[in-house]
Formats: sequence, structure tokens, C-alpha cells
Amino acid sequence: MSANATASAAAAAAAASASAAAALAAAAEEQAAILAAFKPGSTIGALLVGTLVSYVLFGITTVQCYMYYGRFPDDRIGLKSLVGFVWVIELAHSAVIGAAVYFYAVTNYGNPLSLLGKMPVPLGLSVVLSGGITSIVQAFFAYRIWTLASNRFVRIIPVVLWASGLVYFVASFAGTVLAIEATSIPVFIEKYGWLLLAPWIMNLINDNSITISLVILLLYTRNTGFSKTTALVDQLIKWTIETGMITSIFSILNLVFYQTQTDNFIWIGIQFVKARLFANSLLASLNSRKTLRAMNTGAMGNDSGGGVTSRAGQYSAYNTNPLTSTTGPTLNIAMTKVTFRESDGVDGEPQYGGYKNA
Repeated sequence: MSANATASAAAAAAAASASAAAALAAAAEEQAAILAAFKPGSTIGALLVGTLVSYVLFGITTVQCYMYYGRFPDDRIGLKSLVGFVWVIELAHSAVIGAAVYFYAVTNYGNPLSLLGKMPVPLGLSVVLSGGITSIVQAFFAYRIWTLASNRFVRIIPVVLWASGLVYFVASFAGTVLAIEATSIPVFIEKYGWLLLAPWIMNLINDNSITISLVILLLYTRNTGFSKTTALVDQLIKWTIETGMITSIFSILNLVFYQTQTDNFIWIGIQFVKARLFANSLLASLNSRKTLRAMNTGAMGNDSGGGVTSRAGQYSAYNTNPLTSTTGPTLNIAMTKVTFRESDGVDGEPQYGGYKNA
């Protein structure tokens, strides 16, 4: 019996050894396949390019912040705090994506298997920071719709946008937590990929809704009969479409690559850039007020008769007194007062309304 027991133990050990060897061989074969399929250009390269482009745009964001505080020192503290807060989030986002690239390109240099390992914490944090930037900027433009809209039914649009923006941020926060806890990026995408896809689709819808709503509201104020002011509104419409189109294009590209090429990081690189575009659209909108006010001043100076009013009061008004000649008969000229409203939509953000008879 002792011999049989020894033989059985030896057979079991041999079987276990063979099984372990087979497992090691399978793992080695899998690793070899991964190494053979490894494409640094569409993985680490995509992260690097996205980060570099994002850093360039962050430099533009910083310059725009500097210009904003220099041009509009009298803006309300709320708006100035918003701009500063967005810049701080942008700085934090730049830091975490740089740390993510360092993790893959330096710490794990020559180790492509790290791409299939646990997601680095900085990369996970980039999700919620990007969601925060996007939600804040879209909330800002939703408030612009609120200030432009006089119809209470139209004001339902910004309310819906605010609610969906909150949902988008909460989903981004949940995505960050689950991504950091997941064993790998492929596992996260397989189990919780919808948590990225659904909010991104919602974000794209919100972006286009904002653009369309602003354009319609501006077109409503365009039919004034004054060529100079029509040019001003046309410029506003042009800028609105341009900024909305850029962010929408990157949102669509992000969705396409995420759905069709989840085996690489191109979609992550696009996401790095997209967050920066939203911040730049906010600051470009604020800084453009100087140009718009100059155009408005020129328009009102060149059109015969006019007044510009704002929250601070009326800057200029028509002289509606009859023109009287001391050497001849009195000449009475009937004039219609037309007022161009320039009110602060968002703590100093001009809201351009239409002309009206007074």
C-alpha cells in the first residue's frame, strides 16, 4: 500500500506539474500574442499626442484668463470666481493626464502588458475632472439662454440642460470610482462602458441644443432694420456656431473611436483635448465682449438716433425736442425712439436684445 500511495502521490504531483506547465505555456503564448499585437502609436502615442495638444490648449486657456482679468476688472466677483475655478480644474486635469502618460511611457517603459493592467489613478481622475469642466461650461451657456429667452416655455430648455449637466457630472464621478476599482481598462469597458457612452451621448445632445437655441434666439433679435447692428448679431451667430461645431465634432469623434476601437487609446486622447475646448469656448465668449461692445458703439454712432441701455442705465438717448430756428419758421420733426438693449446676462456678460419702439 505504501508503494501504491507513493505512486499515486507521484502521479498527482506530475499531473499538477504538467497542469502548471500548461498554464505557464498558455500565459506565455497569450503574452507573446499581446506583444505581437502591441501598437505603440495607437496606445501610448495616442495618449502622448492628446496630452501635448491638450497642453497647448491649456496655454491658450491661461492666456485667455490673463486677458479676461485685465480687460474686465469690474466684472462681478461671481463671474471672476467662475473663471478662476475653471482654470484651476484645467490645471488639475493637465496634471493628472501628464501623470497618466508618465505611468505608461516612463514607469512601465517597454512593458506593454501594463496597458492591460489596473488603470492608474490619475487616468481615472481625468474622467471626473473632464466631466466637471464640461458641466460648468454648459451650465454657463444654458444660463445665457435663460437670460435671452423672454418666454417661460423657452426657459424650460436651460432647466433641462442644467439637470442633464448634473446627471453627466454624477455619471463622470461614478465612472472615475469604478474605473479606479476595476482590474483593468478592458474589464471596465466591458462591465461599465455604458457609464461613459450614455453621458457622452447626452453631452453631445446638450451641446447641439445650446448652439441651436442660441442661434434661434439671436435670429429672433436680428430683424431690426439697422445694418450695423445686424452685422453685430451676425457676428454673434457666427461665433456661436463655430464654437458649438468644434466641440460637437470632437464629441462625435470620441464616440466613434470609443465604439469602434476600444483596443487602443485614441478615444482617450480625444477626450483629453475635448475638455480643453469647452474651457476655451467659455473664455473666448467672455473676452469677445470687448469686440462686441466696440461694434455696438460703432453701430449706434453711425445709425441716426439711438440709445443704448444697460443695467447701469441709459448711455445715450434721442433728442426728441423739436428743432427750432431763431430766424425762420419752426420746423417740427417727428422722431421714433429706438432702444438697443445691452444687459448683463451673466455677471457682466452682455445680452443683446432687439430694437423696440418707445
